[in-house]
Parts: sequence; structure tokens; C-alpha cells
Amino acid sequence: MRLLQSDNDGNLSLTEFFESAIPNYAILSHRWGTDEVTFKDLTDGTSKSKAGGYSKIQFCEDQARRDGLKYYWIDTCCIDKSSSTELSEAINSMFRWYRNAAKYYVYLSAVSRSACDVKDMSNKPLW
Repeated sequence: MRLLQSDNDGNLSLTEFFESAIPNYAILSHRWGTDEVTFKDLTDGTSKSKAGGYSKIQFCEDQARRDGLKYYWIDTCCIDKSSSTELSEAINSMFRWYRNAAKYYVYLSAVSRSACDVKDMSNKPLW
């Protein structure tokens, strides 16, 4: 299982863990859009050029940090979909990955941050 993490400068990296050594992590559930960040984008350094997809990563990173988690998993960029073997293994393992996650986040692109600014929890949302 590959997990994302960010350093103090906001640089993303992927770390691979084997079943017996997977740390606590968060999972992001989201609807795929047209400019999703892929595994290839992360490895070739072009991830920030995809604003919509990158904003999901930032959302997940920020929330995981607030929840005390260093690692997080997002399907679009943690799975190398160019490898049919890896894609098949990921599909077969996904239920377990969701079940074992410490936190689940949902990214709703139709809900603006102004309705609920997660950085300012003094003004809690009505919903």
C-alpha cells in the first residue's frame, strides 16, 4: 500500500508500506473530476499543475494534520493505474484499506469552504 505524506515545505511524497507495517492513515473519498492528480503526476513532479485535483490533496493533507495523522491515501494518485497487476491488487484490497483507515474524509466539490471554513472552527457550520 502506498501512502501520501507531505514534508514541512508542502512537498508530496509516496511511501510504500507492507501489510504488517502500515501506519495509521486517512482515506479521501471523492468524485473524480477532469484534472485528477495521478500516480504519474506525483512521480514526474507535475501534480501542482492540476488545480482541482491538487486542491483535494491539500484538503486531505490539512485535515489529516489536524487529526494527528502523517499519512493519507487517495485512490487517484496512490495507485499506479498503468500497471494492470497493481490496479487489480488495489481493487481487491480496497475494502480492507477503507476498513482499516483511522479517519475517512469526503471531498464535496459543490460545497464551498466559505460555508464551513475548516481552518476556523470557532464558527462551526450549521450542518
